[in-house]
Amino acid sequence: MNALPGFRMPYRAMTARAGLATVWLAVMLGAGAPAFGQSPSADPVVAVVNGSPIHESDLELADEVIGRNLLVQDPIERRETLLKMVTDAVLLAKVATDRHIEDPADLQRRAIFARNQGLTNHLLTVVGQQAVSEEAMRKAYQEVVLNGVTTEPELHLRHLVFMIAPPADDAAVKAAEQKAKAAMDRINKGEDFTVVVAEVSEDPVTKARGGDYDWRQRGEMGKEYADVAIKLKKGEVSQPFKTAVGWHILKLEDTRPRKPADYDKIRDRLAAMVASAAQIELVDKVRAEAKIVRMDQIHKADKEGAKVR
Repeated sequence: MNALPGFRMPYRAMTARAGLATVWLAVMLGAGAPAFGQSPSADPVVAVVNGSPIHESDLELADEVIGRNLLVQDPIERRETLLKMVTDAVLLAKVATDRHIEDPADLQRRAIFARNQGLTNHLLTVVGQQAVSEEAMRKAYQEVVLNGVTTEPELHLRHLVFMIAPPADDAAVKAAEQKAKAAMDRINKGEDFTVVVAEVSEDPVTKARGGDYDWRQRGEMGKEYADVAIKLKKGEVSQPFKTAVGWHILKLEDTRPRKPADYDKIRDRLAAMVASAAQIELVDKVRAEAKIVRMDQIHKADKEGAKVR
């Protein structure tokens, strides 16, 4: 089992997505303009609504802002859904203008927010892209993957499972325990573990392959499993033990050193790690250098001071 410790996704992916109102706002503010670095020829018009063009970049923006909430996955249907949403935004924005129900102050606040968000996302994307290099990815691989591999081995396990039947009361727990003890008696008398599994185990996935639970690391097993498995010697069978779902018996078939993931197989993930690190470093730097005065905290302190007096 390859090992790759967890990593933080790029900052842009961690930021909260705005709602549909952001798409409408973008349209009202002229989102039909080409995106960063795009020429008009590279940003074709896909529809014209009452004389207002909708560009390919408008659909991309809508997908970026609210795409995560769309249930439609088929590319053609998804594109049609996005186009309808942007079209509706153009039409409804015009209705709002004609009915004089605009709130200029609110629109200004939203415009500032949308501009800041757009600039932030673009900046962080560029920073992430510029940080990714072969040297940086190799360094991340060494520090996070190779140096991060623990000395604890991987375990090749087989298991017997006896489920606790609903409603999981004391009687059901006792019944599962009795099955586990009966299976343990057979194993102790010399019957092959795989034969007992094939006849009585209640895990349909592993039963057909002799209870083979594959190669596992401690972190890939529940605490009860890990605590029992890590103490076994090669070829040894555990005593029955209980978890939340049932009673179990483990057999340790073999062990091997934990193998790190191959560099070429995780290049994309390493690139994401490097980009994320650069983005987070920039955010931390500008925060540290900024003068930020929290007025809400000042007012809170003033109120608490007044109560004391």
